[in-house]
Amino acid sequence: MKKYLITIFIFTVILSAQFTVAQENLAGKLSGRILLQVQSSGKAWYVNPADQKKYYLGRPKDAFDLMRDLGIGITNENLSKIPIGIIEYDDQDDDNDGLANRLENALGIDQKKADTDSDGYDDKMEIENSYDPLSNGRLNIDENFSNQHLGRIFLQTEQNGEAWYVNPADKKRYYLGRPSDAFIAMKNLSLGITDENINKINTGYYIAPPPAPPAPTTCTSCQAKNPDAVFAAAASAIRSGNKTTALSCFTPEMQKAVEYTMDFLDVEGKFILGNIMSGAALSNSTDNEKIYSTEVYFSMGGYKVPIHFYVKKQEDGTWLLANL
Repeated sequence: MKKYLITIFIFTVILSAQFTVAQENLAGKLSGRILLQVQSSGKAWYVNPADQKKYYLGRPKDAFDLMRDLGIGITNENLSKIPIGIIEYDDQDDDNDGLANRLENALGIDQKKADTDSDGYDDKMEIENSYDPLSNGRLNIDENFSNQHLGRIFLQTEQNGEAWYVNPADKKRYYLGRPSDAFIAMKNLSLGITDENINKINTGYYIAPPPAPPAPTTCTSCQAKNPDAVFAAAASAIRSGNKTTALSCFTPEMQKAVEYTMDFLDVEGKFILGNIMSGAALSNSTDNEKIYSTEVYFSMGGYKVPIHFYVKKQEDGTWLLANL
């Protein structure tokens, strides 16, 4: 009987391992894809490459907010390495070149001129053939870079945080300018999937961070009044690369470390750090100390790490960040 029970246990473990591997393999194959449940009223999901979990997209606004919040920062130079995809946005096209006004605005193309660089080829034709609509010559496409980031959602750190989705199917980036664009992407770029297969992918549950208080341009005007504003100002300054303002939000003991951090991080790194801070919420509060906490997911190890930021009251009554 004992041997029989051991055999059953081993068989169960093997089946469980095989099922787990099957889950991981399917999630890996569909990483970064937008999936549409063909048997369940067309429910849409996004398989996040960071954790290989599926996230429900829901209504257009929910999908837009989630896709933006799961995005990572990227410089204009790196973004330009990825080919541009074109879909029919629900927006006017003033120059009738086949490109919606808001897409042209995101790309810096003249909305009133079908051929921005006046080379005899309209802007849409140039983009479709990987030519630069702003000047003579081809776009700076890097296929290896594109392949490394399939399924990612990027936010332009050097502009206004414009969001782009890199579609694994054609390796092109698609503009997500407003909530309706998320719906258009779901409609045009999704892959149909059965209920049986979608259930093989683990579900991720996303909780949007609370909105950060408006950040002042400098910390000096708010330190005596509001620790929340100091923390928000520090996050905004780091995200935008404003070292002077960032330093003014930290205690004297922290200034060297903050200065080193600001010099060491590139544009994307500062953007990510600022976003992490903006996603932190007040978790503990005393008369002399405020603690803001969040969690950061490390995809390489597959685990979350709690992060805490301490804002402390100084002898003169002002509030300053005491760690980073």
